[in-house]
Amino acid sequence: MLTEARQDFSLELRGSDGGLGLMSASRYTPRRHRFQGGLNYSLMIEVEGRMLAPQPMAGRRIRVWLCQLKSWHFAKHRHPFIGYICDRTGELPGGGLETMLYIPEDAWLPAIGCLAATWRRLDITGAEGNGRDMTLIDFSFSSDAPLSA
Repeated sequence: MLTEARQDFSLELRGSDGGLGLMSASRYTPRRHRFQGGLNYSLMIEVEGRMLAPQPMAGRRIRVWLCQLKSWHFAKHRHPFIGYICDRTGELPGGGLETMLYIPEDAWLPAIGCLAATWRRLDITGAEGNGRDMTLIDFSFSSDAPLSA
């Protein structure tokens, strides 16, 4: 359950896929948000992972989505939104644990290079859980060998 006031997670990174999603824009998408007048695009990488900690989640598969953060939004009374972790088990076929991490646009290319070459573990900290999801307040990648589950 994702209900703690603050909870630390550790994941083993196993593989990645993705890069660019391109589709026709809806007529409801404002023109200034369309690419070349009629398209929507998304730069997103999907990473397959396995939970190492906390113990009740150890061994579970997790999907990690990396997305570009184009602008920062800070509030006085909330953490900056840098991502989330959620449990979608039972919502959709194949649903389960997933996390979305926002990588600053300037760090996108180095991050993708490191993901492909050296990163093997991801540590994240969530806060303000409601049982199904938590807002992330911290995340870090490392080349350290994953701890045993």
